[in-house]
Amino acid sequence: MNRYICRAKAVEDGRWVVGEPHIMSLQPHIHISPLESVRIDPNTLGRFTEWRDKNGKPIFEGDILSLILPDGSGRLFIVEWQRQIRHLESLKDFEPDGNPVEISGWCFTWGKHRLLPSYIGEVPDYKRMEIVGNIHDNSDMLTDENEAKITGQRELIGNTCCLSNKPGVQVFMYDLKDDNGSWLARCFLTSDGVYMSYSEWGNFFHYFMAPGKDGIRKFMLGISDGYFANKLCEVEWNTAPTKVAAAAKRHAKYVLPVLQQAIREQLEQEG
Repeated sequence: MNRYICRAKAVEDGRWVVGEPHIMSLQPHIHISPLESVRIDPNTLGRFTEWRDKNGKPIFEGDILSLILPDGSGRLFIVEWQRQIRHLESLKDFEPDGNPVEISGWCFTWGKHRLLPSYIGEVPDYKRMEIVGNIHDNSDMLTDENEAKITGQRELIGNTCCLSNKPGVQVFMYDLKDDNGSWLARCFLTSDGVYMSYSEWGNFFHYFMAPGKDGIRKFMLGISDGYFANKLCEVEWNTAPTKVAAAAKRHAKYVLPVLQQAIREQLEQEG
């Protein structure tokens, strides 16, 4: 397939056909092979996006895609080609010229929102989506009620476990996101008690010298954000102590609950 390939409904029997379109003729048609053409309804014509969904199926304009978000909730999107006007913020020390920028390309429409393709972790949206219908055959699918039925397991992007160079020590890495899919922090735990993290609220380190007989992960499940914030301040800093304490509290408040949930799910998967 290539970008000149389209899909449309055949006039005679209503089946979907894919091929090279010719819509300027008196009888719009698609060549499904060099020797065979099929008359089509041009109102159903949709271009191939050059993408495939998570099952490897080609995605066409007008397809309805479902996506499970990291928090486990679902969304239904329509694939469309759109032109959008954006006003870009100027770089520091550059005078803004006020000229709008037009962006053209495939997007995912959800209600009144048109979302450009993006990545969650290192995977593009469309490889996480699944084709569930199209706007011509399944227009009644696009309701809040149907969208609410789409649910999945809460996902922890990039959650891994590996061995360190130190014999017998395991390193657990967690890429954490909030319920909206926005990045929170990358955290590392080692089985001998080290916590390291970089986040929106600063980079932190602490060595828990006595994480307990059940290991660092279960130890982390039992601590409070206040205790955690105080431990993060037990390092000599070149920054004002009050600023460090405030940053540590924010880090503990927003990162610790998500980290604890990540650990719980990891332990459950391990049985």
